[in-house]
Amino acid sequence: MPFQKSYFVVYNAKSMVTNVIDLRDFYASSLGRIVKSDLKRLIGELWPCKVGEVIVGLGYAAPFLDFFDAERNTIIAFMPAQQGVLGWPSQKVIRSSLVEEDMLPLKDKSIDKLLLIHALENCHNVQYLLREAWRVLAPDGKILLITPNRRGLWARSDQTPFGHGQPYTMTQLSSLLRTYLFTPTSFLRGLYALPSSSRFVQTIISPVAEKAGRTCLQKFSGIVCIEAVKQVYAGMTAPKIRKQIPLTLIPTPSRRPMGA
Repeated sequence: MPFQKSYFVVYNAKSMVTNVIDLRDFYASSLGRIVKSDLKRLIGELWPCKVGEVIVGLGYAAPFLDFFDAERNTIIAFMPAQQGVLGWPSQKVIRSSLVEEDMLPLKDKSIDKLLLIHALENCHNVQYLLREAWRVLAPDGKILLITPNRRGLWARSDQTPFGHGQPYTMTQLSSLLRTYLFTPTSFLRGLYALPSSSRFVQTIISPVAEKAGRTCLQKFSGIVCIEAVKQVYAGMTAPKIRKQIPLTLIPTPSRRPMGA
């Protein structure tokens, strides 16, 4: 009997984490392309393209970082050690790196935007992760969290990466961000299509579900998305057991692309 493909691997006794190879394969599938298109739309609504920013994606953000202009911004993809890493982009200077999610190789206040996708729901310690996020963001820096919706169908389907890890409601995410000194500023929901690989469902049923979801079933979206701004009027100390790592991936203030 052939093995059924799984979207998670055991990293330690406490957690089951989505593997980077399975994430790559999922976003290459027809269902994954639907997800990618919808999430890119949400990111574009909140973060229109600008010039001269340092943007970091943490988790598996690579499929969504192509939205930003790499020629006029510094863009880096960090992938957690328990998930694994892939080279990104494939045809240019590699801008991806394997990191410990609670010890990012960045200086304090060194980045403008931090995008978390397939990160928070799979992380080992939310406290350390959000402390690191606060530390590396510049004053008024922005964080964007995208996680599976606890009430949605996608969080209940183990055939996609969204069915593994810890899902959240919008209220839970908002409360979590405030606890770690972020001020939520924007709230979006998305992914009302059904988590099915069936061509019939994708072409006939899912468009109807998407339309109905946006109008009257918003609380049952597949994902929840919150943008928040770093609070600068209160300090937060890094965990004592961690030490900062010198900046190695961010270029000089001229914001030249890496490898230039």
